[in-house]
Formats: sequence, structure tokens, C-alpha cells
Amino acid sequence: MVKSVRASSSKQAKKSQPKISKKQVKETKALESKDVDAVAASDESDIEGFQSASENEASSQSESSELEEDEDEEEEEEKEGVDFGEIELQQGSHTIKKLDPRKQSENDKANAKKDKNSELSGILYISRLPQGFKERELSKYFSQFGDLKQVRLARNKKTGNSRHYAFLEYINKDDAVVAQDTMNNYLIMGHLLKVKVLPTGSSIDKLFRYKKKPFVTSKVAKSSAQLKKSANEKHEDRITKLKEAGIDFKW
Repeated sequence: MVKSVRASSSKQAKKSQPKISKKQVKETKALESKDVDAVAASDESDIEGFQSASENEASSQSESSELEEDEDEEEEEEKEGVDFGEIELQQGSHTIKKLDPRKQSENDKANAKKDKNSELSGILYISRLPQGFKERELSKYFSQFGDLKQVRLARNKKTGNSRHYAFLEYINKDDAVVAQDTMNNYLIMGHLLKVKVLPTGSSIDKLFRYKKKPFVTSKVAKSSAQLKKSANEKHEDRITKLKEAGIDFKW
């Protein structure tokens, strides 16, 4: 009895289930195959972005060999002494211009000289001056390098004699640098001159306190005798004119 009841219930369940057609089965299989192909294609695209270890090693070796060849070519060009102002390096569609390191060093030296000149003043310190080399001689000799602003010779307070060192100030700082380069260790009358440009902020105003000021006598236009003579001549002229007019005037 139990078996018959179970068999009847299973038959009823099969009858209640909807029947699947052959078309629906084919459509489901086609969709499954499309999904599998899409997954495989995505996996292949991910794998294409990476190379194997052997390929990576080969590419790195080729790059290193190219770099070594470029370095050898640069060394050969430097040995030959070819002057390249600008070297063009082509990388793809772009060109990179690289300056010659020798010219870069020259530009750096020029800029350093400009910076040094900006730190200097236009005042020259001159020592080991020979006897008789005073303000007039200094101004005449050093004016060949540029226009002088002022000249100061150090003198003794009591005697006024030279202490054999002096200071010159140029209007242009570059003239002072040229004078230093030219006249340092220059032999004059058996003395080696020592010339040095002082740094900025230096002044020589205080050194003019003991400057030798010669006494200048003021010249008189006319002496007293000349003045008396001219006065008498004018007086006589007046008296003669009065006599001609009929006036008797006694002084």
C-alpha cells in the first residue's frame, strides 16, 4: 500500500512540473558557451600585459648595452675636443637639448666673478709706496684705469710726511678690480706695490682728518699807494672842471 501511494505521488509531481522544450535547452547551452569565451578572452588580455622572466632579462640587457655604447661615444667626442654648444637627443617624437658641460662650467665661473665683484667696493688699498709718491703722483698714475673719486695718502700727524700707504676710490667698481689685477706686485722705484680692493661697507672719510692743508694767502687787488694815487688823480680832475665852470674851490 505504501509503495503504491509513493508511486502515485511521484507521478503527480512529474505531471505538475512544466515541460522544457528543446529550443530552451539549446539557448541555455549557447549562453553558457558565450560566458566561457568571454572569461577566456579577459584572462588572455590580462596575461598579454606581462612578459616572462626571460623576456624581461633580454630587454634589460639590450638597454644596458645601448647605454654603454652611448657613454663610449660621449667619451670619444670629449677626447676629440669637438665643441658642441647644444646636443640634441631624440626620444620618440620629442627632442631634448642638452648643454655642453664645458660651456656650463665657463658660465658658472663668469657668474661667480660677478658675485665677487658685487661684494667688493671701489676703494683700493695701496701699500709699500716709494718716497715722493704722493697724492698728485697717485692720481696721475692710477687715473689710467678709470675715473677717480678721491685720493688719500696716510701722513704723520706731527711732521706731515708720508706713511707709505694710500687709499684710492674709483667711481666704477670694475675699474678698481682691473687696477688691482694690474698693479699688484708691480715694481716702482725699487718697491713692490701691494694693491687690494676693500670689501663693501668700507669708507675712507675718517682718513681725511689729518690731511695736510697748505696755507693759501689771499692776494690784494691794489696796494694802498696805488689807491692814494688814483684818488688824487680823480680829485684833481674834479677841481679843473670846477675852475672851468668859474668856481674857486680849495681842498
